[in-house]
Amino acid sequence: MATGEESSPLRIGHAERTAAQQALDEHLAAGRLGIDEYADRSAVAANAVVAADLAALFTDLPQPHPELPGTPAAPPPTAPLPVTPPPGEVAPSTDGALGRTGPGLMGVAIVVAIGLFLLTRQGGVFLLIPLAAVLLWFSRR
Repeated sequence: MATGEESSPLRIGHAERTAAQQALDEHLAAGRLGIDEYADRSAVAANAVVAADLAALFTDLPQPHPELPGTPAAPPPTAPLPVTPPPGEVAPSTDGALGRTGPGLMGVAIVVAIGLFLLTRQGGVFLLIPLAAVLLWFSRR
C-alpha cells in the first residue's frame, strides 16, 4: 500500500470502461481522433484496470470525459449570458405584441373617451384613459 500523500490507485469496472468508450466514440465522431488513434485508445480503455489508465486517454481532449472514481466531476454547464447589443444600438424589445401595440391602444382609449364625452356630455368618461393605462400595465406583468 502507498503511504504519505500518495493514495493507492482506484480500480475501475465495466461501467467506467464503457463510459470511456462512449466518450472516445464521441471524439471520433467529432473528428478529434483518427481511426488508428481511436483503435489504440479503445484498446487501452478496454484493458484499463485503474482510473489513471483511463484518465491518461483524455488529457489532450476536451469534454466529454468519463466520470472516474477519485477525480472531480465536470462542473455543471452555466446558463448562457444575455446578449448585449454593440454600443450605439438599441436592444430589441422583449415585450411581445402587447409591448408594440400598447401605445396605440392608449391613443385609441383617448379618442374613445373624447368621442363618448361629445356624445354623452359626461365628464366621467375621461376616467377611461387612466383605466386603460392601468389595464395595459397589469397585462404586461
